[in-house]
Amino acid sequence: MPANETIYAYAVGRIRALETRLLDKGKLERMVEAVSGEEALKVLSETDYAGSVAGLTSIFDFEKILQEEVKNVFTLMQKMSPRPYLTDLMSLKYDIHNLKVLLKAKYLEGANDNILFPVGTMQLDKLRAMVEEEDFRDLPATLRDTVEQILEEFIVSRDPQIIDLLLDQTLYFMLITAARKARAAVLEGLFIREVDLANIKTFLRVKRIGRNKEFFKRAFLPQGSLPLDLFISLLDEPLEILVNRLAMSEYAVVVGEGVQEWQEKGTFTRLEKLTDDFILEYLQQGKRTPFGLEPLVGYIYAKEIEIKNIRLILVGKINGLPIEAIRERLRNVYI
Repeated sequence: MPANETIYAYAVGRIRALETRLLDKGKLERMVEAVSGEEALKVLSETDYAGSVAGLTSIFDFEKILQEEVKNVFTLMQKMSPRPYLTDLMSLKYDIHNLKVLLKAKYLEGANDNILFPVGTMQLDKLRAMVEEEDFRDLPATLRDTVEQILEEFIVSRDPQIIDLLLDQTLYFMLITAARKARAAVLEGLFIREVDLANIKTFLRVKRIGRNKEFFKRAFLPQGSLPLDLFISLLDEPLEILVNRLAMSEYAVVVGEGVQEWQEKGTFTRLEKLTDDFILEYLQQGKRTPFGLEPLVGYIYAKEIEIKNIRLILVGKINGLPIEAIRERLRNVYI
């Protein structure tokens, strides 16, 4: 074990205690089987979410407590991590999400900014002011260049996909570059896998809507382990060829089962679940690591998945989905 990893000893000790308070399968199952959303919230009130649930005036406001929980996780990491700039990398995606929302709200008629997250490396109010004033000097240089490119291209095309495509590419360039510079192998591995899985889903969507190879090249994230040529060569082939080509890769189950459901039902529900489960399994290595960054990264993702599961259950209950339909959407748990 590298000597410098022992600086995580205190943080890892805290994480081990926090892991015992994550929602387990039994608690989630009780929420799933609750007769209503209000009853599901009562189950949640028996957990560490009790104080937050007590402050709700309506079940329809549940998103507020979930966003606050995400914010609390990253605030905690800032306080206890000896290298908070590394765990902060996992919150950069919220900055990118907020930038997408704010840019679309400003430049697209009918867009709104009511789906912003109070989480990220930049204060939301400051980010909002940047977009409103079109002054991006305080953004990191790489991100600033991307936003300026978006504005130049958007004026000509008025295509909102430009915002998503360019910001996603910049996000993963920044993440993987930073992880490699810091020699944070667990983060580099996480981000590369996220890129590969994103490219697989983009490939399937492009085939579904019948877009050409040039469109896929523009949407492709180049930082993953699966090369562009692989996807381009398969774009006009049956999906079974993709499944066969990846049958010996770590993505075999994700692609095999996800593609099968997409062909049978025309939905990505199974694929989305398998994607999250795959990343969770990768990060569970942190549970076996006595020191180092891995347990902190694993816990952050575990909380994000826990919050996603709560959201899936409550949305399902509010919309009257059958219990089995909710259950099949739930992600695996970390503990």
